[in-house]
Amino acid sequence: MNHDLPRRDVLRLAGAAALAGALTGCTAGGSKPGSTPPPTPSTSPVPPTVLSSSHSPTRAVSPTFTELAAQISGGLVQAGQPGYDPAALLYNPRFATQPAPRAIARCRTREDVAACVRFAAAGGAPLRLRNGGHSYGGWSSGPGLVADLAAMNTVTIDAAKHTATIGAGARLADVYAALAARGVSIGGGSCATVGVTGLTLGGGVGVLNRAYGLTCDQLRAAEVVTADGRIRTVSADADPDLFWALRGGGPSFAAVTSLTFAVRPAPTISTFFLQWPWPAAAAVLSGWQHWIRGIPRELWTTCKLLADPGQGSKATVSGTWIGSGSLASQLKALLATVPPASNSYRNTAGYGQTMLGEAGCSGQSAADCIAEALTPGKRQPFAATSSIMQRELPANGIAAIVGAVAAASGVAGLIEGGVAFDSLGGAVADVDVHATAFPWRHALATLQYTATWAYGRPPAAAAPFDSYVRAERRALTPWLGTSAYFNYADPSITDFATAYWGANLPRLQQVKRSYDPHNVFSFPQSVPL
Repeated sequence: MNHDLPRRDVLRLAGAAALAGALTGCTAGGSKPGSTPPPTPSTSPVPPTVLSSSHSPTRAVSPTFTELAAQISGGLVQAGQPGYDPAALLYNPRFATQPAPRAIARCRTREDVAACVRFAAAGGAPLRLRNGGHSYGGWSSGPGLVADLAAMNTVTIDAAKHTATIGAGARLADVYAALAARGVSIGGGSCATVGVTGLTLGGGVGVLNRAYGLTCDQLRAAEVVTADGRIRTVSADADPDLFWALRGGGPSFAAVTSLTFAVRPAPTISTFFLQWPWPAAAAVLSGWQHWIRGIPRELWTTCKLLADPGQGSKATVSGTWIGSGSLASQLKALLATVPPASNSYRNTAGYGQTMLGEAGCSGQSAADCIAEALTPGKRQPFAATSSIMQRELPANGIAAIVGAVAAASGVAGLIEGGVAFDSLGGAVADVDVHATAFPWRHALATLQYTATWAYGRPPAAAAPFDSYVRAERRALTPWLGTSAYFNYADPSITDFATAYWGANLPRLQQVKRSYDPHNVFSFPQSVPL
């Protein structure tokens, strides 16, 4: 029996990623996908206002970085100055050669962020917001101004209100450790260095989402800076249209400075891991996808088909259980329909230990795990894309994805490639399709196709690995269509707005036009005006 969960399986193929700071993660309803969306909002936000004449968008001369630097408490650095390190902004080393920003603002306060937004709105430079740096498109950085929010990472618990307010730059490992220390929890992703903000804004799939809902479903309020430079606290009662868009619509609407989540008592979590040799892959996926239709919401699970030229290809099923009964009883139905596993692991531990373990931090503190994960030796370049699984795959669909994963043997330099099927359902499906911007409420699973390779100097070309993951996606298009998950952004998806947001796109566009009519919060796959 192997008692060590494979680190690469967890970090590369298990969880969530996000734009503008996040990589590698919800209330009773029930309208079906494709049903008529609710009426677009009848209320409009307060019209954009100018905070001072020196920052007016109509100013004849654009503001300078010297002027902005005087307003940033953490400092502003430009190329050639001490502390200017654009390579540290992005987690994925594949983007090491992309154009570097003109300046990096080290934001410590909401006023720092507001100064950056005003600067961009006044024509100083295009703005990118950086939380954890895990944008799959490399959009946590850009050639203009980067507002780095990493120092805004406090976690404050309000026991009376059962909430936690988390700074926009906090990483998941730190969040889980801080919550566990106070005996409370939220559900989120499984990558230690992912920023909580990007995860939440894209929806937030994670290892407790069937019981807790998506990370965005646990959000109760957000403090943001809108394109007019105003600092606002938005919620279901204050700027409800903007709050709606922030839950799954991405960072297209405002700069988040903090997030307030509902918390619940930290559970004891049982985890399991099962592995099969590659010839069993089709049978495992077939049995798994049928099994998840009947499992209780306290059980979350993922099925992975992994091609590893160095260690051999395999199929795995793993997951978490927070129910009152035994984990063994929950696995019986699966084990009765698949071949005997060649390797297995089970464990039960507290919330903090489990969440850090799922993030690859077993035996480490959150700080040590994050520091190690950010070292050059641990940051493998990767390619990724995604699909949404609305229904079970037929036998020929399963054969298609098994064949597409196996094609990794022909990709020179590949370390590991494959696909992860992460279960939805449960609390995720309780929420109406149009209650948040995340539209895939009735899907069975999200799919993430990935490929990793070794970082070298000069960096290896990403094209062969991009081609591999996109071929995997194409292999399932006849059955899954072209829908995708925003936090696994893929620059090659041309009709990305429909792929990510489906029937919720028109309302998102109206919110964008209302709150950001001049497209201050712009990146290659932001919500189009």
